[in-house]
Amino acid sequence: MAEVQPFKGLVYPDSLKGKMESLTTPPYDIISKEAQEEFYKKDPNNVIRLELPKGFEGEVPGKNRYSQAASDLARMISEGVLVEDSVPAFYTYKMSYRFGPENELRTVEGFIGRVRLEEWEKKVVYPHERTLAGPKEDRMALFRATKASFSQIYCVYSDPSAKIMGSLSSASVPRFRCVDGDGVIHEVASVTDPKVVSAVSAFFPSTPLFIADGHHRYETYLAYRNERRKEDPNAGPNAPFEFVTVFLVAMENPGLTVLPTHRMVHNVGENPWAALTGSKSPLKTVATFPVGQETAFQKALLESPPGEILFGMVGGSPVEYRIVSLPRAKGPGVQALDSYWLQEGVLAEVLSVTRERVAKEDLLRYSKSADEVIKKIRAGEYPVAFILRPTGARVVEDVSLRGELMPQKSTYFYPKPLTGMVMRLL
Repeated sequence: MAEVQPFKGLVYPDSLKGKMESLTTPPYDIISKEAQEEFYKKDPNNVIRLELPKGFEGEVPGKNRYSQAASDLARMISEGVLVEDSVPAFYTYKMSYRFGPENELRTVEGFIGRVRLEEWEKKVVYPHERTLAGPKEDRMALFRATKASFSQIYCVYSDPSAKIMGSLSSASVPRFRCVDGDGVIHEVASVTDPKVVSAVSAFFPSTPLFIADGHHRYETYLAYRNERRKEDPNAGPNAPFEFVTVFLVAMENPGLTVLPTHRMVHNVGENPWAALTGSKSPLKTVATFPVGQETAFQKALLESPPGEILFGMVGGSPVEYRIVSLPRAKGPGVQALDSYWLQEGVLAEVLSVTRERVAKEDLLRYSKSADEVIKKIRAGEYPVAFILRPTGARVVEDVSLRGELMPQKSTYFYPKPLTGMVMRLL
């Protein structure tokens, strides 16, 4: 199965470890234009310049945002702002955060290593979501220009006894700590003990890995590897580009939180709410809540029967909140998911928002925050939105092992490692 190895991390030096809040960012795909600008202003050495460089007028091949990222990377390395560790290591990564109405303290602890790239059909690393072309093109251009990886793919694996993290934690040396904008505490330590490193690597050849987040980047890594093999056929099987940087978490970890990703719909006709609530709609209203009862609406949705196909729906004039059901029978694998039935039984059937159209057109916007979605609907930014219930990590495993794929953005693993804590040259 998976070949998991330590590597020499590219990191900010100890002299800057007290400034990590101003040097790191959240994952690139959740950074807005406004947030991007703010990260640029925070520090001239913020990793935003490498992971999500700004475009500029007059961009041409060889002189664009990606070549600028490569220049910034070279500058940071030459100035000692970024340094490569002298010894290969696994990097433990702990995130502590508050969650839910009770403000419960949760902790997720995993580790960062490099994993040998294998095609999907080899069934070493399993996908669970469909991907789109656009994000792959952007990441490929960045890989080509910088020859570096600034963030990790997020994978889960099974380890009921927590053997791996127990071994790593006992041998870890603290490196970095910071608090992100959501109040999540991020702590990184390195493990270089040869016996521990060997034991961890020996665990994974019999253990499949399931991508929780980073499908686009994994496919981009594969394409980049194949390209580099042609450019440098003598690089050998252990060349850096033969591996992907991965954050690995045991799916049994009690602090692991899997959030749903909600859908806001637009550009689908004059009155999609009428189509969804009219007599020809397959949806049946279970409960209705007026504005002012947002908490009751969300609580009722979360407590609804898991065996039924149910969604929250927001829209109308005046705006109202509905819990609606789709009277279909849930099946095994992907057919057990609300997100599957929303796409195939509602978006496609009622609004003609097929998977093919989603891949080509701007029809859906996504958010992990139900409150944000409700706010945007009430502000008139979108005519209708769907609020989904969460999916567990075990469902990801089940769907993946069946060789099936969920609709894009069916899961949101929270929280995620910060970009810039541990990087890797390719």
